[in-house]
Amino acid sequence: MKHIIKRGKTYYYNRRVPGYLNEYDKRETIRISLKTDSYQSASKKAASMDQQIEAYWQKLILTGEKHSEQAYRRAVELAQQFGFSYKPIDELKHDKLESLVQRMAFTEAIDFDKDSALFGTVKKPELRLSNAFDKFLLLVNDRLMNKSEGQIRKWKNPRIKAIRNLINLIGDKTITELTRDDIIQFRDWWVMRIKDDNLTANSANKDIGKIKDILDSLNEHYRLRIDLGWLFSKTTLKEGFKRQRLPFDAKYLRDHFLNPGALSGLNEQARYFLYAMAETGARGSELVELKRDDILLQNGIPHINIHDRKTRKLKTPFSNRTIPLVGYAQEAFENCPDGFTSYRDRFDSLSNLLNKYLKHHELLPTKNHSVYSLRHSFQDRLTSVNAPDRVQAQLMGHKFNRPEYGKGASLELKKEWMDKVCLKKF
Repeated sequence: MKHIIKRGKTYYYNRRVPGYLNEYDKRETIRISLKTDSYQSASKKAASMDQQIEAYWQKLILTGEKHSEQAYRRAVELAQQFGFSYKPIDELKHDKLESLVQRMAFTEAIDFDKDSALFGTVKKPELRLSNAFDKFLLLVNDRLMNKSEGQIRKWKNPRIKAIRNLINLIGDKTITELTRDDIIQFRDWWVMRIKDDNLTANSANKDIGKIKDILDSLNEHYRLRIDLGWLFSKTTLKEGFKRQRLPFDAKYLRDHFLNPGALSGLNEQARYFLYAMAETGARGSELVELKRDDILLQNGIPHINIHDRKTRKLKTPFSNRTIPLVGYAQEAFENCPDGFTSYRDRFDSLSNLLNKYLKHHELLPTKNHSVYSLRHSFQDRLTSVNAPDRVQAQLMGHKFNRPEYGKGASLELKKEWMDKVCLKKF
């Protein structure tokens, strides 16, 4: 059992206060006697104690209070100590009679007044939009498991931005004060942005969806009883014309785009990254995370292994795959055998650099072309030579929409098809 130590014959609950709670609880360690010399009994008491401590920390974060301060925190803690959940008096009105009788019987049996804790007379703190994301983050730590720092940042920023957009429009309201008119106003604000700034409905729907997700988690955890179904009913915008990324023509890539002179202004790793993406069709975020152990240049067919790591999760389970290296990609990794180390966990920076360079040097045929068009181009080249659907799916990292039997395409078979679409022949 975690958080148990023994001193002499007595077991103690012993837990270090996590660093992220230093603002709320200045103690370094919490140590409480469990008043038993039985490990089995201590384990049960420690488990209960652990739940109480966790609940206490959650309330500190919710209220913004500090350890051992103010009445609401004390009321919550006391209610939990006596085996009851703290409920504001407005919620207790809806409880069953037998539950209220139990609370009344308990207050009569104890030596001093605990009515404020057991009957919810201490006002519940209000959650505001400005601290909604911080509270939400504590409830969804499981979503951030196996993500790198860069992936976590990319996950957080759009949600923070969505909340900020809403606050800038309607003010820093408490969550329970939000009305349907607020959400409609937010949707209408996005409609005007789409018209004025040439944005897409997808941008608005993402903002609205992220706000709903945050409120949904808080509503459930803190039992706020907000009718989110009504608040967000029919607020999603219909997609109009959707800008499609266009693929590069293979001849254009050979004759112009990948010409050494055209890319001479880029640093070496950025240039070789374009070589690798053009010839493998891999996602840019996958390529920049490759390490030396993932790049196999000797003994057999040169190839790269794209796979999940504990510290970084791929987009889908189907993204785990092996891609043979041919043409420009083989040249790229022979010159960068450790991978693109300057841009590891920094793909957004690399993407911005490349798109800016390509636009400035007029290497993008239309406004609907970008670095990502290289992936579309690779897919089109596979289709043009009639590569089997399963081979295409396994090279692209897509789901194969038919029952799968066996191990799939071998490295040798993949290379046969890669050779047919290779941009640079040796």
